[in-house]
Parts: sequence; C-alpha cells; structure tokens
Amino acid sequence: MRYPLLIIGLSLATGIAIGLISHDYAAQSFTAPPDRVTVGTVANGDLQTANGPGADITADGLEELNRRLQNEIIARIAFENKLAELNQKILQLELKAQLSVETTSTASIDGIDDSNLPTSGQGWMNEQALIDSGMDSGLANTLKTRFEQLELDRLYLRDQSIREGWDRDRYREALQTLTSKEDEFKNQLSESEYDSYLYASGQTNRVAVTSVLESAPAAAAGIEPGDHIIRYDNQRIYNWFELREATSTGEIGEAIAVEVERDGDIIELYLARGPLGIRMNSVSIAP
Repeated sequence: MRYPLLIIGLSLATGIAIGLISHDYAAQSFTAPPDRVTVGTVANGDLQTANGPGADITADGLEELNRRLQNEIIARIAFENKLAELNQKILQLELKAQLSVETTSTASIDGIDDSNLPTSGQGWMNEQALIDSGMDSGLANTLKTRFEQLELDRLYLRDQSIREGWDRDRYREALQTLTSKEDEFKNQLSESEYDSYLYASGQTNRVAVTSVLESAPAAAAGIEPGDHIIRYDNQRIYNWFELREATSTGEIGEAIAVEVERDGDIIELYLARGPLGIRMNSVSIAP
C-alpha cells in the first residue's frame, strides 16, 4: 500500500502546483488597464495626454510589461522542470510497485498451488520437477539455466529503467523485446516439455473452470465446474488469457472442439466458437 499512496500524494502535489502557478499567472496577466496614461507625443509644444485603454503606452509601461513577461517565462520554465521531476518520481514509484507485486504476490491469488513454488533451497526453477516429469536431466538443467537468465535480464532491465529515468513506453517496448526471447524459447520445446517447464517455474499451465452459466454454450457442450481446459480448436491452452484470445478469433458460431481434463481423463467436447459463459482461474498443476 505504501507505493500507491506515495503515487497519489505526488499526483495531488502536482495538481496543487499547477493550480497555484496558474492563479499567479492569472493575477499577473489580467491586470486592469489604467484609465489614464501619458503619451510621449508633443503637439504645438504641449505634452498631450489621452484617456482610456486605447491610448499609447509610455516607454516605462513597455518596460514594465516586458519585465512581467520575462518573469512569467522564468516561472513557466521552473514549473515545467518541477512537473517533469514529479512525473519521473511517479514513474519510478510505479516501477517499484510493480516489482513489489511481482516478487511478493502468492500463488493463491490466481489459484497456483503454493507447494510448487520454489523454496530457497530449490532456487528459481524446480529442476527436480522437470526430471520427475520424465525429462532428461541435461535438458532440465538447460531449461533451468535459461529461465534464470531471463529472470535476471528482467531485473537488470527494471533497474536500468529506474536509474536512467525511462518513460513507460520505452520500458514496455524493451520488456516486450525480452519477452519475445521467451516466445522463441517456447517454440523450441514440445508441448509436454513446455508444460513441465511452466509447472517447474511456478507459472500457470492450466485453465480451471470454477462455474458455468446454465444457458451458456459451455453448459450445453457438457463443460462442468472443476474441468481443466487443455485445448480450444486444437490450440494448446496454458492460461485464461490464451483462452479468451482464442474464443475471440475466427468465425463466431463455427463448431469447434474443446479438450478438457476431468478426473484424470481427457474428454473432447464440441461447441460454437465465441464466449463460453464460464468463470475460470489459471492454475499450476503437475503434468
């Protein structure tokens, strides 16, 4: 809670600063014109005067206006610098808050089995879980090494973005480039190997159905609470985001196959492409 409160506080401070400076500008910029000014013209040897706002301004008046303008320019530059500084602090706090959430959130939040999370003795990747799944020990060690390198790269990237004051777009673009390396890594593994890799690293590898609307396509097809959705239209599903994306592509209403795991058995069901009408969680389960 500390970082979100600091972010809100800085945002409020920024708003107050804008209000105060805007008020000061208004007070300086909209001073009522004098009713009478002296003009520096001479007619028939006499100094002439004119009344009202339409009269010419004296040299002293021009100098005063120029002084006010320069003061406003200086104040505006100082304000913009301060605003940029506050925005940078907010970005840094957001990145730190993101790190805090990523490193302290527990598996129970989205249904991951806490017992699968690596302990201090196991490290970041549970290599033994890979071997227990039937994977060759050499490949298991390679996966562990690559996973831990990716995690280290993410930590360095986050640290660099804070130190150098990156904006959100630059950080997200760099993070996306790093994530694409993981996608390439995924394509080098078989489905079963990648499934084991996700489980051993504490990531989700199944979508668990928690409830089904009675009149929904999922209910008509026979999907039940407790089922694990394994495939949708022959596409392997590892998390709820992939399932939502799969249901939103293709021709709506098209008949497609859905593969679910129920009590250890694989069942193939058929329904119309589109919203399923279910509630679900991403979970991590041993393959």
